[in-house]
Order: sequence, then structure tokens, then C-alpha cells
Amino acid sequence: WMLMMEQPRLSTDVFMSELTLMFHNARTHGEVTVTIKRYDGRTKPHPKPRKLKNGKMSIVEPLPEPEEYSCLLRAKTKDKKISTVVSASDALRFQLQFAQFLRSNMDGLKKEKKAKKKVKKATQ
Repeated sequence: WMLMMEQPRLSTDVFMSELTLMFHNARTHGEVTVTIKRYDGRTKPHPKPRKLKNGKMSIVEPLPEPEEYSCLLRAKTKDKKISTVVSASDALRFQLQFAQFLRSNMDGLKKEKKAKKKVKKATQ
């Protein structure tokens, strides 16, 4: 049983090469889960108001919004996790590279069979 430890974020080029290895290893059995979400650079959660001892709620000032958002990409297999952050300036280049990568690695998908619908004839 292997402990999963938090790994540092990879550069986009290293992430793509690691992702290629993950897809290659999962080709015969296993799966790769890729998630993409907006990332604002925070490492701590949003502060929440708390109930004080006198019964009042504490006042919480919201964290300032960042000027520019990034994308956080995570890939996970059964025993490995990797992640990277793509800045807004590199987003278009990375998006094209990632789309090409997905097209080239999704050739083993099985075609889903569609069920035929029976059409009822209207009786008059």
C-alpha cells in the first residue's frame, strides 16, 4: 500500500510528458482522470464568519480578487498524481498542445451502440 504524497506542481512541458506516460501505462488496463479548473493562486480557503463567545458573528473581510486567473490541471491514475498551473498568457499555446495530445491518445475508445427507437404508427 503506497502513500500518496503531495507533489510539487510541474512545468507544462514536464506535465505533458508525464501525462503521455500515464496514458501509455493505462492503455491496456486502468484509467486516467484529468481535471481542469480555474485557479486564482490561493493556497488557503476563503475565510468564513465564526460565532464568537458573546453570540455575535465575527466580521470577515473577503480576500482580494486576483487580476488574472490561471488554469489548474490535475491528472490522476490509481497510484500517481500530477498537477500544473497554466498562466493566462500561456493558455492558448497549452490548449492547442493539450487538444492535439488528447486527439492522439483517445484512439482506444469503444464506439457506443445507439438503441433504435420504435416508432408507433398513429391510428385514425
